Amino acid sequence: MSKPDYAAAAIAGLAGGAAFTATLEADLRITGNNVDDFILLGRPFVRNRKHARVAGGAIHVVNSVGLACLYAMLEPRLPGPPWLKGTLFATVENVMLYPVLMLEEFHPAIQDGQVDSYFTWPSFWQSVPRHVAYGLVVGVIYSRLRQEQKVS
Repeated sequence: MSKPDYAAAAIAGLAGGAAFTATLEADLRITGNNVDDFILLGRPFVRNRKHARVAGGAIHVVNSVGLACLYAMLEPRLPGPPWLKGTLFATVENVMLYPVLMLEEFHPAIQDGQVDSYFTWPSFWQSVPRHVAYGLVVGVIYSRLRQEQKVS
């Protein structure tokens, strides 16, 4: 089993985070359901909605890279082609962490109405394409960067 390539994972994580962000922006506009992950992440640190979104975006970048590094460690154990490995990984991560949202009533962005409730079926299903986009991009880019490294 080969060692994880954390540089490749970081690049893949940044690209996956960009795919997640594009999907988030699209689904916020399409659904009208205000479950903005950037505000959710940033609001505990700042009150202002715009500032919370910026802070949450920065936190999301760190999370995207960190999660991709975890993916790099687990990737050899996952089944299928790279796009499926990444998609499975991100979808399982989403499903495993979603129950934490049972505690959303304590979150300041939920309390002051800056975001809608996350702990609903519509909000859960809204999170799925975001994670699929992230995982698919991470899986494919990580694999391609690893292949380029082997050729060099």
